[in-house]
Amino acid sequence: MTEPTTLLAAKQPVEYLFEPSDNEGLIEHRQFCELDWSMLEQANLSFSQCIFMDCDFSEANLTELSFERCQLFNCNFSGAVLTASRFINCSLYDRKRQRACDFSGADLCQAEFKACDISTANFSRAELFDVVIEHCHAQGCRFEFADFSKAVSRKVVFSAANLSHSNFSLSDFEGVNLAKCDLHGCNLSEAVLNRVNLEGANLSASIFSPSTYQGLQLFQADLRNADIAGIDIRQIDLSGVKIFSWQMEALIESLGVVVYPDN
Repeated sequence: MTEPTTLLAAKQPVEYLFEPSDNEGLIEHRQFCELDWSMLEQANLSFSQCIFMDCDFSEANLTELSFERCQLFNCNFSGAVLTASRFINCSLYDRKRQRACDFSGADLCQAEFKACDISTANFSRAELFDVVIEHCHAQGCRFEFADFSKAVSRKVVFSAANLSHSNFSLSDFEGVNLAKCDLHGCNLSEAVLNRVNLEGANLSASIFSPSTYQGLQLFQADLRNADIAGIDIRQIDLSGVKIFSWQMEALIESLGVVVYPDN
């Protein structure tokens, strides 16, 4: 990787970022510190192998923004419009300073996070309809009351999201509607699922052992091949849930029953 050029940027126009060598809006190998793009309107910008430190994108309109193999540390995206934006192979968690990015209240509909580290990021009350968070480290993220749904009429609301193969351990999803969403192969160990709607969701091959799940809805959810050892069937309604017969043992053992194999 080429050593990035360091720019100590405050409030600067978009043109300030470009150099003659930049190709069609692609910005590469640059480092930005304290960049202030709050309330900026700009579309179709692409960054590759760049570093962003303590940058402010709050309330900006940055549709179809693209980050690939970038580092974004302690960046503020709260209230920003990031529709159809892409974060590919990026690190959004500053492990040295233990600081994450803030997406609270942002519009991330149809955005993609693939193979990223978004640990402890704040997505509370963000708009996340049709979002993709796939193969990501997402431990300790906050999704409280985020909106994964879209209303097509006064009476018809449906949800869409692909959260497959991501680690959401210790994350908080309180009050979220994930009905019929794809969570195949994800890790929900010690997650907070209070008042979460997972009806018809694909949870197959997941690690499904949330820490709390008061008011959790699971009707017709697919839990086949999931690790469900942490579920207490005395505290959850499993009506219509799909599992394989061999998974029954884990559910029965939650009652304190000792299960012996057949002779």
